[in-house]
Amino acid sequence: MASLETTLMGIKFPNPFLLAAGPPSATGAMVVEAFKAGWGGAVLKTIALEPTKHPSPRVQVIKTGRHKRGMIDIELFSDMTLDRWSEELDLIRDSYPRRPIIASITGGGHPEEWQKVVQQLEKHGVNGYEMNVSCPNFSDGERGEKLGQDSKALKLAVSWVREATDLPVIVKLTPNADIKEQATAAAEAGANGVTTINSLTGLAGINIDTLSPLPTVGGIGIFGGYGGPALKPVALRCTAQAAQVAQDLPIQIFGCGGVEKWQDAVEYFAVGASVVEICTAVMWNGFQIIDKLTSGLAEYLEGKGYDSPAEIKGKALPKIGSFPDINLSIQLLASINEDICNGCGICVTACDSGGFQAIRINENLAQIDLLRCDGCGLCVGVCPLDAIELVPK
Repeated sequence: MASLETTLMGIKFPNPFLLAAGPPSATGAMVVEAFKAGWGGAVLKTIALEPTKHPSPRVQVIKTGRHKRGMIDIELFSDMTLDRWSEELDLIRDSYPRRPIIASITGGGHPEEWQKVVQQLEKHGVNGYEMNVSCPNFSDGERGEKLGQDSKALKLAVSWVREATDLPVIVKLTPNADIKEQATAAAEAGANGVTTINSLTGLAGINIDTLSPLPTVGGIGIFGGYGGPALKPVALRCTAQAAQVAQDLPIQIFGCGGVEKWQDAVEYFAVGASVVEICTAVMWNGFQIIDKLTSGLAEYLEGKGYDSPAEIKGKALPKIGSFPDINLSIQLLASINEDICNGCGICVTACDSGGFQAIRINENLAQIDLLRCDGCGLCVGVCPLDAIELVPK
């Protein structure tokens, strides 16, 4: 029988699905509800020495019709004090004394800003710390430099936290910087792991009636953190790059960004993550998604003959190369499954404008001009019925 239990940095997770730092882990009561539902652990909403007030509104869901593609969030850290968080941790521990809790923490350019947070939280049963280095810290100028983009400052901050605790220290990396450089800096400074990744800096959109940024607070908008399904390709790339660093340095990887279903988690494991963190999908669909995540992953492992998620870890990494590694002699062509195709013509439009004008509709079926087809794969991606595949030339 496959087991979902995952041990990482001495922490035993009953399954590899964790709440990411954010609104779903903003209070002790919410974390208790998540644990009751079956989550394997939680990273608490980022805690600072001083709480921050939340803007209203602060969330903008980005949609195409009814389809949610992503979300911009402009809030910063927890609005609760350290003393209040001490009480919240006690609340969680009363109900779940052994379920892993990672405290997301942040600070500025002085050691005590990090170390005071660590010292107070440690007395209340946290299992480790995730350093949020992707919101403005060490600020200078109009927007400020982000700590996660400055490897020297990052090393210094990690050393401060490392000095204050013997518990695992994880650094949440920003996609707005060189991942390999920052992962290396974190490991060299004593971090035990990295989380890939924090949200991508973005602007949700513009209200075309008022020409104001979205979301707008009193007529003013700001750049925020972009997360959700569309972030996954960026996050997978960052995870793979961090895993390449981990081949030489002793760091573990927490995957984060766009995880909605168990298949996403498998992809993260394949590029080097050991566990995954989830935020946006929980906000959209509730804590109960954990049931499908765990059951789907367990069935997949059984079907593939794996005993645990650890057996998938890094299996895709040897297959990730650079352009010179690609065998350009391989040629594929599009092939139509006539039992499925309904002649909608979507593939024709795509091929005419983005391909090689190789598809036409004949008697309500798509047909491929094999002399024109270049095997680019665009038609496969746009077909709504999955009626096209690429086959050897």
